[in-house]
Amino acid sequence: MTADAMTAGGDIRLERLTALPDREAAQAALEEIFFASTTRTEFASEADRAAFLATWTGWYVADAPRDIWMAVTADGLVVGYLTGCKDSAGTPELARRIPKYEVFADRFAAYPAHFHVNVRPGWREHGLGRRLVDRFAEDCRADGLPGVHLVTAVFARNVEFYQRAGFIDACQRGPLLFLGRNLKA
Repeated sequence: MTADAMTAGGDIRLERLTALPDREAAQAALEEIFFASTTRTEFASEADRAAFLATWTGWYVADAPRDIWMAVTADGLVVGYLTGCKDSAGTPELARRIPKYEVFADRFAAYPAHFHVNVRPGWREHGLGRRLVDRFAEDCRADGLPGVHLVTAVFARNVEFYQRAGFIDACQRGPLLFLGRNLKA
């Protein structure tokens, strides 16, 4: 099946990383999609590349694998993922790893959960990212969390996507944009 055969991601199932039978293969797919999606393409060494991946995905895989959602085709191809954290203020390890993590710490009480989402090239524009985001938001709502947020660049092309997905509480600080989605409504 190709992305062109998809209609709004209907033939894709969303599974927790922890529920997949071959977690190692799923993590390899996450890595592949991550590097296909990041704007950084050059690394001084394999160690530098591995450190970059660890900065942005390592904590989630090690400490919150149940909050990683994978979009999987019927034949088992992972075509997207979402890494999530339901307690942004309570994870000092992320503040040590992720650059500028603390810039919006004053917003974490209203929007304690955050996430990163990526979809495999060729599978974008079919609603998969939105399905992953909405699934994580449903999880957060079920856990009684008041909101979820993400941080992106002010002029990033994904801003409109997130605004359409209900992330309308915006706060800009320098080149960074905080977008929050209220889950209590």
